[in-house]
Amino acid sequence: MRTIAATMMLAGSMLVADAGAWTTQTPTRVEVDSRPTKVTAYRGRAWVERTISVEMEAGLHRLVFSDLPQRWQSESVQGRVSANAKVVGIDTMSNQISNAPKNMTELIDAVKAAADAVQHAKDGMAVTDASIAYLQSMMSKASSDEQRNTGTASLDIASVQQQMEFFSEQLRSLLQTRMNEAKVVEDRKRELEVAESKLSRAGGSSRTERVAEVEIAVTEAGAVDVTLGYLVTKANWSPRYDVRGDLDDGIVRIEYGAEVHQQSGEDWTDVTLELSTAQPSLAANPPVLDPVYVAVFEPYSYDMPADSLVTGSAVPPPPASRGVGGGRGLDTAIAESAYYASDAEIQSGGSSVTFTLPRRMTVETNSKSAQRTRIAEFEADVDFTFVAMPVLTEQVYLRGRFSNASDYQLLPGRAGIFMGGDYVGPTDLSATAPGADMELYFGADPALTATRTMLNRNTGSSGVFGGWIRTDSRYVIKVDNGSSRPVKMELWDRRPVSRSDEIEVAVVDIAPPLSTDAVYLADDAPRGLLRWDITVPANRTGDDAFTLNYDLRVEHKEGVETTPLPE
Repeated sequence: MRTIAATMMLAGSMLVADAGAWTTQTPTRVEVDSRPTKVTAYRGRAWVERTISVEMEAGLHRLVFSDLPQRWQSESVQGRVSANAKVVGIDTMSNQISNAPKNMTELIDAVKAAADAVQHAKDGMAVTDASIAYLQSMMSKASSDEQRNTGTASLDIASVQQQMEFFSEQLRSLLQTRMNEAKVVEDRKRELEVAESKLSRAGGSSRTERVAEVEIAVTEAGAVDVTLGYLVTKANWSPRYDVRGDLDDGIVRIEYGAEVHQQSGEDWTDVTLELSTAQPSLAANPPVLDPVYVAVFEPYSYDMPADSLVTGSAVPPPPASRGVGGGRGLDTAIAESAYYASDAEIQSGGSSVTFTLPRRMTVETNSKSAQRTRIAEFEADVDFTFVAMPVLTEQVYLRGRFSNASDYQLLPGRAGIFMGGDYVGPTDLSATAPGADMELYFGADPALTATRTMLNRNTGSSGVFGGWIRTDSRYVIKVDNGSSRPVKMELWDRRPVSRSDEIEVAVVDIAPPLSTDAVYLADDAPRGLLRWDITVPANRTGDDAFTLNYDLRVEHKEGVETTPLPE
């Protein structure tokens, strides 16, 4: 395929005095040995460049790049040369080469076995899904049965607690099993892709050789640098973070990394690697908003007015190739270590960002595991606050609020949360621009617990002349702090919200008072959420635990039946 027309041949005197003679010259054919030297990884594909240096005489030459990958996009091929030459044209072709491997039966059997393994793994996950659904239905039925006994002598609190603990343990076990099975399914799918790729490369009785031929006009004898660039599919990178909190120093450290995985059909060995947020597969222009017409319906008229025809815009061509970069050598082991630990360079281009890694990388094709690499590391001051919701759980969680103090755009991705040297668990990090606020949780602190208890509930008539029924419930919340430091805490509870003029709800005798935070008062208080901003002194546990009290008052007209009040 000729991608650069002959019109790009240099005109006479602009090259050399006898350039006109080249129009009849037969190009010298040169087979070159090349491999990927630079890769720009996008989300779902990659731009690959092969750069070589060849000694050539002045005149026309045709450089043959062979062994190009299975998943290249031939229409994207571009060429670039140094100043002493010009690209005249590029041809791409796919040649069928006879290849009847002795192990063809083996390859076919491997694909079938891999496909069977994928189905077996899916079947196992389907059984687990059915078990989870059944257990959830049993939990729902048990909850409905106990709700009918609420407020009666038939309610066995101990039995309910034992039943819920059993359900929780079984569900937790099934969910862990399902997570493990999902990972097995993904592993089996990758094995199937590898087996299919091997069979495809074997090609039955033939294989496909992919070739690009670059024709160049050399104006001055000597070394010519030639770069062949092309897009490949089945390549991807995703951000991966480690977030480490330090409660004593009030800081958080974020290690920004990337996981690179590719199945393009060629290894990227010791390449300069860039990670880009651009999407070369998408159109650069927004969609066209066309007019919509309405007219009188004419059942027997099939003529379409000419002005009702609309056409869409053409899809723009793939992006131009990027410049060639290279690693730099260092003399000492200490300097080399610093070099490999340095942060990536950032290049911002409008709506996209490119990270240029300071070290060369090797990413094999069809690898079962992604290649992980470091982009940057930064730290920020953090506002740590403990958050308690005793109506839902006794555990107290540590929340950190801070700003993205780096120059990097943080992309959505998985993050591992650490507190000190301990691993807390995984979480999802949302997209965050430089300077934007972030919020993460660092797990539950075992030294802190919060419990909520209803001390009593009384129901009787109310109002000057009667006609109303009032129910008063007294609640106490106890916060145990077994640590040697006082802790700042947000404590949350809730009250019912009335949806009828015939029902009134109030919270009275609150000690200590609720939060006066403006955002809370505007957004959460109207929804019936109760928030206290408190500081719990150190070493307050048991009978000496920090306590909060309030009364919940619900009144309704006689004859009005309300939904059940919460415990």
